[in-house]
Amino acid sequence: MRIFATRDYRLSGLPFGARLFYSLFLGMTLLGLLTCVGFAFGKSGISTAAQIEYYRQESAGLGGKPYLELLETAHFHLFSMPVFFLVLGHIFFLSSLAERTKLVVIVTSFAALLAEIVLPWLIVYHSRSWVWLEHPTRLALLGTFLAFVLVPLREMWTGEGSAED
Repeated sequence: MRIFATRDYRLSGLPFGARLFYSLFLGMTLLGLLTCVGFAFGKSGISTAAQIEYYRQESAGLGGKPYLELLETAHFHLFSMPVFFLVLGHIFFLSSLAERTKLVVIVTSFAALLAEIVLPWLIVYHSRSWVWLEHPTRLALLGTFLAFVLVPLREMWTGEGSAED
């Protein structure tokens, strides 16, 4: 852990065991992201019409997703996603990217996480017109989480972005 206490730490300079441990975690997270994309689009569909129907359930005359289902999903996301955000963000912050770049990615990811939780509520209880934000939110979340995973992996195993670069 002393390597993180200095300003010239490098992910590529971590001991092999630490790089392997982080890489296994990041690899499993990458697989989780891929299944998440499949699950999200498989459940709610890709088209705007399919997403409106998924959330608002207008053809069934149900008036939208039930309150408890929305609450359960929000509850799960509010407990699980911050943990991944924290761990992935921490490892990502150890990369050699410019501080401003890291902050932009972190803030974008946080905004997308927040939107992912809030959008279903807005779509069901406010207006179907909020559905247009689903795809940009999912793309932002996927893109930032991919950066959280791929940037550290690249630096740990190729040495790119090290202090000597």
